[in-house]
Amino acid sequence: MSAEPVMSIGADQHGAVVEADASGWAPGTLSEALRQQLRQLSGPVAVWIDHPDHGEDAAGELSPSQTTLGRELAAAGLAFERDLYRMERALPMDQASGIETRSFVVGQDEAAWVEVNNRAFSWHREQGGWTLAQVAERAAEPWFDADGFRVYDIDGEIAAYCWTKVHVDEDPAAGEVYVIAVDPKYHGRGLGRALTLAGYEHLTDVGLTRGMLYVDADNTPAVTLYRDLGLEVAVIRRLFTGAGPLCWSSTGRQ
Repeated sequence: MSAEPVMSIGADQHGAVVEADASGWAPGTLSEALRQQLRQLSGPVAVWIDHPDHGEDAAGELSPSQTTLGRELAAAGLAFERDLYRMERALPMDQASGIETRSFVVGQDEAAWVEVNNRAFSWHREQGGWTLAQVAERAAEPWFDADGFRVYDIDGEIAAYCWTKVHVDEDPAAGEVYVIAVDPKYHGRGLGRALTLAGYEHLTDVGLTRGMLYVDADNTPAVTLYRDLGLEVAVIRRLFTGAGPLCWSSTGRQ
């Protein structure tokens, strides 16, 4: 069954963020709704579309910029940036992590974690450049659980981590590997696989039977790892970015 036609408007550290699920919209209606919304926004704008190829007859043969929606957004001045996969599988996992992790300690680990995270994600739009204030904001969220924030130490310092999140609004509830990273100086030790497994082990221990995560579609090593762990692509999220106010050009319309 298709989703309801809903569009959410929010913001991140870069600017306005618009999100919609194309599978909930009749042909042409999402483009029109986006057209009206984007005219009202100024500054940097990010548009995230779930199921972006919904309704495309030849979606598998088209690049993101060649689809009807891609052309519409290009006409408004938005450029395709990247695809994000939502990958899922049943829990428990078939493999063991083979490592011992500990819980994140609020009031102690924040500064060291920020340093490791920002080294690991120096290239990433959303996850790079974190501050202590952002960590405090997340720790104040009702879903935050320090025990679900698994940390792996080497010689007394954070070498890698797996931050999990439980989506109680889904049926059944889903356990997400929310963020996972390895300090670049410890790359090549297999810690990415081990921490992913450790995160799902924790989620299994708290009673969850479905695991998921998000990963950039062009992050081939990570996608390959997650497929090897039994996760499969369930949803594609597509990101378009630009700067508002945006004016829709008639050349991009059908």
